[in-house]
Amino acid sequence: MLMWNSLTRSFSNIALARSAAPSAITEGTIVRSPGELFDIKTVIRNWATIPAVGFNAILKLPVRRFERLEESGSSSDTYSESLCGDVIVPNDIFGSPLRKDLAFRAYQFHRRALAGYQETMQFYKWEWVGRNAKHRKQLETGRSRMGRRKAPGKYEGVFAHPLRPKDWRQGINRRVVHKALKVMLSAKFAQNQITVVDSLSIGSHKTKNLVLHMRNLLGTRCNSVLIVHEGRDDVNDNFRWASAHLPQIKRVNVEGVDVYNLAKYREVVITEKALNKLIFLINDYPRKLGWVPVNATPDGKPAPVPSPVAGWNSDWIEKRRKLQESQFRGKILAQERRNWKWSPLLRGPLKVPSRDALAGFRVKDFTLFDSSLADKTLKYEFQDLFADDEPIILNEDGTDDFQTELDGEEQPEVLDISKLRL
Repeated sequence: MLMWNSLTRSFSNIALARSAAPSAITEGTIVRSPGELFDIKTVIRNWATIPAVGFNAILKLPVRRFERLEESGSSSDTYSESLCGDVIVPNDIFGSPLRKDLAFRAYQFHRRALAGYQETMQFYKWEWVGRNAKHRKQLETGRSRMGRRKAPGKYEGVFAHPLRPKDWRQGINRRVVHKALKVMLSAKFAQNQITVVDSLSIGSHKTKNLVLHMRNLLGTRCNSVLIVHEGRDDVNDNFRWASAHLPQIKRVNVEGVDVYNLAKYREVVITEKALNKLIFLINDYPRKLGWVPVNATPDGKPAPVPSPVAGWNSDWIEKRRKLQESQFRGKILAQERRNWKWSPLLRGPLKVPSRDALAGFRVKDFTLFDSSLADKTLKYEFQDLFADDEPIILNEDGTDDFQTELDGEEQPEVLDISKLRL
């Protein structure tokens, strides 16, 4: 893993940048911040036993304000103070020895788990359609038997070692994954790649504002960030919308913190509430439930077994009874057997109906409603569009004022075409 190949070099760079007198293993209590290490030569020589921060160290993580707003009455370049306190983290989580062998095993476990189930199936050479007779005569020729002219994979598209459906996940001890998680958190602390913020609630949903806050917090040389929060209490919808389409940012809950994500992303930004829950879950790990509850119940306990409903299989029992008492039960069984077939799929039911009810289904009419009702529907819709603000008021005799005025006017004389001379 490239991350672990460059881990020693990054330790050396950090140690040279913050050079100090070599400390002894039996030194007194010392407060260390992220990036402050023990004697780098001793750590490299005993990487599996000596922590990178040394022994008897108090690990302190500064809590920063994620969204720094401008102070009232100040210039635009002046921002409020970013630090809002410190938090002390346990040494067994953020100051454990950097066991890169455990981290590598857990990393490969997560990679295989992400690969999932492979459904690709290829044929062996004896499973391929075709005859397996001898290609040539064997007796009295001095040549041995040859079933195929060419090797597998070059003639008929078959393989000597074909791919078969399998699950790439491999079993691993849970305590190895638990210990590797502590190793990765300790590596992030030693490399000064973990930042604690008060919350992830921002006032704008624009991506440019989120990028500005990230650059103020992590600098301009950060290429990937893993953001950890707890539920919906310490993050709002604006932050979710602003970070939704950024591939360099991955936002997860506390349960999503694993060795794979910690090794994939360079920086880790975690809220103070999520950090408290992460420490609680790691310290409370030796439980049968593990990281997440196994049972989807409010109390986490197995749900009670439901009592059977009386008469749920009465139809099936009656059908079996009639079949046993029938005279031609062999014929009925054969007919029932022809209604089902074995499923060729790797997942799902073992037996499926032999005849698909939708096999001959064809779509003929693409309209959503009857064409005879289309004109009526449009007529009523257009009546609503051309509504009259001044409706016509009818009189008692059923006529309106406008029609009465038309009746009182002189009607134009109608020309009689028959009286015209041609």
